[in-house]
This record gives sequence, structure tokens and C-alpha cells, in this order.
Amino acid sequence: MSKKDRLKKQSQKQLEAKKAAERDEKQQREKVSESKSARRLRKSVKKADPAASLLLKILMCIPFLWSGLYYGGIFILGISMGQMDDVPGYVAALIGIGSAVILAGIVLAFLSKYVLQFVLIAAGTIVFMKGASFIVNKASERVGEGYGLTQEQKDLPSKWSFGLYPIMAVTALSALLLLLWLIKRLAAKRRRQRELDNAPVKSIVD
Repeated sequence: MSKKDRLKKQSQKQLEAKKAAERDEKQQREKVSESKSARRLRKSVKKADPAASLLLKILMCIPFLWSGLYYGGIFILGISMGQMDDVPGYVAALIGIGSAVILAGIVLAFLSKYVLQFVLIAAGTIVFMKGASFIVNKASERVGEGYGLTQEQKDLPSKWSFGLYPIMAVTALSALLLLLWLIKRLAAKRRRQRELDNAPVKSIVD
């Protein structure tokens, strides 16, 4: 092989090595860029999760304040003061206990105790709805049996339903909050598993 051919071959090798180095450098830059994008995405997801959870927690307070605190308080006072003669006292106790348990669940939701908050809110809603259903059914019976009632008296069942039944929305929002937490936890578990699967395996000889 002549000197000219050797120089040409050496030049080609250097050119190929340079191109390979450029490719490696480009791949490294792409990896760094992807990792930065992934980190930004993870940060945005982490920010979005607390925002969604906080929104659900705030929304839970609205039907509770309306049904549990406002209307529940009205009926507890009305029954306790004897203004609703055909409604037994235990109905007021059901509404009061249910409201208290739901409130405890909402507090736990803000403390991020998602499983326990759902259990308490669901249980409190069941107790509350037993009392609320009794009141609404009693009003419906009076409307069905009575004559000469005013329009306002006839509208009482629907009015009281509108006041008491939205408490069920608290349970629905509580369930969504629990579901969001479970999805987030499952995603974190899968991510950890992928990291373990992709981790380098040490040789037994080493």
C-alpha cells in the first residue's frame, strides 16, 4: 500500500471517528434534554395533583355547609323545639351525628387521610340520609293525605329534598379524592418497579 493510500485511509478513519463522536455528543444532548423535559413534566404533574386534591376538598365543603350545617341545623333546632310534632327526636340525632361524622371526615381529607376520610364521610352520609329521608317522606305523606294545603306546603318535600339531599355530593367527591390518591399511589409504585427493573445487575463474581 502506497503512502498516499495509507494517508487517505487514515483520513477516512479520522473522519468516521469524528462523525461517531458527533453522533455520541448529539445523543447525549438529546438524553439530557429528554431528562430535563421529564423532570419538568413530573414537577408539573406533582403540582397538578395537589391542586386537584385541594379543589375536591374545597368542593366537599360546599354541600356540607348547605345541607349538613345550614339545613341540618334548622331541622335539628325545629325538632328539638317541638315545631315538628310528627318527627321523633331520634331523627334530629341522626342528622346531628351524621353531620358531625361527615365533618370529621372532611377534616381528615384536609389532613390527607384519604381512606379514613372516605369511610367516615360515607358512614356519616348514610346516617344523615336516614334522618333526612324520614323528614322528606313525612312531608310527602302530609301532601298526599291533606287537602286545602297552600302551594308553599305542597312544595315542602321538594324544597327539603333540595336542602338535605346534596349532602350525598360530599360522598361522591370523597370517593373521587380517594380514587385520585389510589391512582397516584399506583403510578408511583409502577415507577419504582421500573427503576428496579432497569437498575444494573451486579455480577456475583464482582
